[in-house]
Amino acid sequence: MQYAQCPVIFVLDGKAGQGGVFNLSRGGCAIESDLGAASGDPISLQITVPNRPQSDSVELGKVRWATRLECGVEFMVVIGDAQEGLDDFLIGMAKEGTSI
Repeated sequence: MQYAQCPVIFVLDGKAGQGGVFNLSRGGCAIESDLGAASGDPISLQITVPNRPQSDSVELGKVRWATRLECGVEFMVVIGDAQEGLDDFLIGMAKEGTSI
């Protein structure tokens, strides 16, 4: 199985950070980063998916679980084109048999 790489920049509880997205789905993702998160923290994301001219914005998310270097995020508010862009990306990945 192939894996796609998606960089992410985010604001977590008022602190800026960057990292990589894995386990991306329509309702959330996991992030690998060295900026510590705690369950319940608010987060906003800019996810850059391959072959898209712009990043997709998650205006509001919530950290649902966290370890030292990873956290799981539930998407709460995704605005317009960003949801469409993520959906198109996920459908394309499924058709190619690629995971993230």
